[in-house]
Amino acid sequence: MAERRNYRQFCGVARALDRVGERWTLLVVRNLLLGPKRYGELLESLPGITTNLLAKRLREMRALGLIEKRQKDFYALTEPGAALEPVIMELGRWGGRFLTAPEPGDRIDIGWGLLSMKRRYKGGRELVAELRIDDRVFELSFSPTYLSVQERPATLPAVTLRGSSAAFRSLFWLGVPFERLAAEGRLQATGEISRLLDAFTPVSAAPAVRAPPKSSGAAAPRKRAAAARRASRREA
Repeated sequence: MAERRNYRQFCGVARALDRVGERWTLLVVRNLLLGPKRYGELLESLPGITTNLLAKRLREMRALGLIEKRQKDFYALTEPGAALEPVIMELGRWGGRFLTAPEPGDRIDIGWGLLSMKRRYKGGRELVAELRIDDRVFELSFSPTYLSVQERPATLPAVTLRGSSAAFRSLFWLGVPFERLAAEGRLQATGEISRLLDAFTPVSAAPAVRAPPKSSGAAAPRKRAAAARRASRREA
C-alpha cells in the first residue's frame, strides 16, 4: 500500500486524521454502522465515488484495522472501526445545522436518517422494533443506555411498523402524528406503537446558521479616539 498522508503531529486529533481523514472513509464507516455490506451495496450507496477509489479505501481501511472482510464478501466494522460511532454521531449533530432542504442531486437514504435517531433516543427503554420501509428492513434494539440500528430483520420484535420512506420521514422528522398517517393508510403497526414513538425526543427545528458578528477590528478604537478628540475640543 502506498504511504499514507501523515500530519506528523503528536496529537490525538492528528493521529485520528492520519487514519480516517481521507475522503469517503468516514462515510464508509457511517454506512457500515447499519451492519455488514457487500462491495456493490457500498458502491451504490455512495454516489460520486468511483469503483477504483472505493476499492482503494477498503484496502486502506482493512490495513488500518478499521474493517474486516467476512464470508460472502461482506465488509464489516472491527471493534476500532465501530468505536468511531460517537465521532460520526457528533459530526452529524454539528452538520445538521446546515441541513435545510435537499439540493438537486442529493441522495436521501432512510438508513442515514435512522442512524440520526440515535441522537434523539431518551434512554431507559427495553424494546425491539422492526421497521419495514419500502423494500428495506431495520431492527431497532433499545437498551437503557443505547440504541442499536441494524439493517436486518428483527428477532421477536415487540413492535412492527410498515410504510413508505416518505411516510417514515413524515412521522420521525416532520412531526406528522402517527394517528393521522395510520388513518390515511400510510403506516401500519402491530404492537404498542407508543412504546416506540415515546422513546425519542420530539422533532425540533435545526438551529439557524448565522453569520458571525462583524468584528469592529481597529475601527472601534479609531472611533473612540475621534470621539474623545471632539469632546476635548468642545471642552476647550
